Amino acid sequence: MASALGFPLPLAPTILGSSFVGLGLYRLFSPQDAYRLFGLPLPLSSTPGSEPSPSPFIYANGGRDLTIGLAYFLFAAQRNHEAVRALTLACIVAANVDGYITWRYGGAEFGGWYGKWAGHSIGSIGLGLVAWFA
Repeated sequence: MASALGFPLPLAPTILGSSFVGLGLYRLFSPQDAYRLFGLPLPLSSTPGSEPSPSPFIYANGGRDLTIGLAYFLFAAQRNHEAVRALTLACIVAANVDGYITWRYGGAEFGGWYGKWAGHSIGSIGLGLVAWFA
C-alpha cells in the first residue's frame, strides 16, 4: 500500500528524477569532469599561465538538472502524469539545445558532426519515448 507521500513512486519519473539529480550533483561537485561529459572543452583562463577552470555555465547547468530531477520526484509523488509528460517534452527541447551547443562550441575534440552532440540528441529521443509511453 502506498504512503501519504505516494511511495512507491512510478518507475519512469523515478528513473528520470534520479538521473537528473545525479547529473546535477555531478556538475556541481565535479565541474571540470562535467565539461568533458557534457562535450565542451574547459574555457581558457583570462590570467596568463594559469590552468583552465570551469565557467559559471556548468554550475547553472547543474542547477537546472537538479531542479528538473526534483520536479520529477514531486510530480511522481503527486501521481501527476500530465506534468511528467510536459516536463519531459520541455527536457527534449533542452537536450537538443545542449546538442547544438556541443556541436557548435565543442571544439576539435567534442564538436562538429563527429562530436558529443549525438548523445544529447539521442537522449532526447529516449525522453520522447518516455513521454509517449508514460
